Amino acid sequence: MQRNPRVPAKFAHLDIGDNCRIDESVEINARTSEISIGDFTQIAGPADFNAIGSSIIIGDGCDIAALVTINCADSHKKVIGLAPNIERLPIVIGDRGFIGQGATILGGCTIGHHSVIGAGAIIKGEDIIPFSRVRPQLAIIEPGFYTSSSSS
Repeated sequence: MQRNPRVPAKFAHLDIGDNCRIDESVEINARTSEISIGDFTQIAGPADFNAIGSSIIIGDGCDIAALVTINCADSHKKVIGLAPNIERLPIVIGDRGFIGQGATILGGCTIGHHSVIGAGAIIKGEDIIPFSRVRPQLAIIEPGFYTSSSSS
């Protein structure tokens, strides 16, 4: 059991439940915010969690694969001059949720219990009901695309 992810402890309110497994390469940034990780949750690394100015709540018995990003902040509107501040929205992952490798969960998402977010999926501001599956768009295979007859 690993309970020591890299956290700026003097700034964080981090609550890690019992019997969790968190890889030491998981980066957690929780200044002025709250991150709660439920009992029996597993988080593979590397992974990156950013809850600055908001919160990330992860339920019991969740499985979060490697290369997952969970980020409450979105600065693009501020950067291009459409908003005065960085948008910071909470993220909730219900009990027994599964987040596949390389998925990105952005601010404003509530993922219902027993739901699966597929590898490589990107979601923002979604309210996903329990027992749901979220799949990324699969690759489009174009056989022979660069042959002389199809590339002209």
